Amino acid sequence: MVERYDSVRDAEAAEYLPLARAAALVHARLFPQESAKDVKTLDLLGLAISALIPLYQRDMKSGAVRALEGADIAGGRFARGASRLEVAGRAPLRFLLVSCRELYPAIERITKDARLHALVATSCWRRPRPGRSSGPGA
Repeated sequence: MVERYDSVRDAEAAEYLPLARAAALVHARLFPQESAKDVKTLDLLGLAISALIPLYQRDMKSGAVRALEGADIAGGRFARGASRLEVAGRAPLRFLLVSCRELYPAIERITKDARLHALVATSCWRRPRPGRSSGPGA
């Protein structure tokens, strides 16, 4: 039987979290009453995270992790719930990661920034919650 477990690679993988998951964690802190997460909101939260901490990309063939350059991030836009960084004229960057060690202090900074909270709350299309109506007489 072939041993497939690589303890070094597994330990390194535990150091990082997908950016999309990080954006979902921030969303849960900012909007605890909302279980549904709008993908455009997650894209904006991915941008907020990237402004505070470095982003990384995992090569899925080798497992290697490399830091993204600021120019890569500045020239693109987050899409699909912060799971991709789309840059004009080239293939989208996928398998985006953040350092777990750096993420949690960044979440605290984002949740304490009233201006950012207001921007996210007003900039993204918000679906009405089920059972609520915005119509007249509601």
